Amino acid sequence: MNTTTAPQDARAAKRQTLMAARVIPVLRYGDAATAAYAAEVAVAAGCTTLELTWTIPGVLDLVKALRDKHGDALLLGLGTVLTEAQAHDALRAGVDFLVSPGLVPEMVPLAHAASALCLPGAFTPSEVIQARRAGADMVKIFPAETGGPRHLAALKSVFPDTAFCPTGGVTEKNMGDYFKAGAAIVGIGSNLYDKDAFAARDTAALVAQIIRTREAAHA
Repeated sequence: MNTTTAPQDARAAKRQTLMAARVIPVLRYGDAATAAYAAEVAVAAGCTTLELTWTIPGVLDLVKALRDKHGDALLLGLGTVLTEAQAHDALRAGVDFLVSPGLVPEMVPLAHAASALCLPGAFTPSEVIQARRAGADMVKIFPAETGGPRHLAALKSVFPDTAFCPTGGVTEKNMGDYFKAGAAIVGIGSNLYDKDAFAARDTAALVAQIIRTREAAHA
């Protein structure tokens, strides 16, 4: 295999998996044990990709634990990456994609060198242009709820070849509007889990909820 194209091929496969998922669970919790439970619920519901956030204490150990348990069957991302050093650490831990709330230009070449994807955040047209110039594989629109589906539709009209992932305030009820507006995938955080069921650790109810959300995203 051509060693020059190998990283590109690996990224293309990961991008295809990410796109096929449609819904990306974004796990942001105050402790690793809670995040690990949320991750296993998502996997049990058929999710093939997860985004953990840097704000989870001990998140790199959690990345390694999930990688050891699920191997390549799970596409793992790390979000809220704000610095080059954090990107280095995340990639060394074995993540498949990096996500940031804004553009951290150094992240893109680091991710690509490791055959990983990079999804920098943007909100304005100028920020989308900067993310595209940096070589972003997809562009995260954050916070999505500030502008809503109409804002995303306006961006998509001038960047039709850009894959957008709105995150922040996306729910099972409104995600259809984001898909209609041009979202390739959506990131859903705590809204993916019923709060009462999560507090009670009602795994069956939570799995059923996520399955319903995934089915609606693929309808």
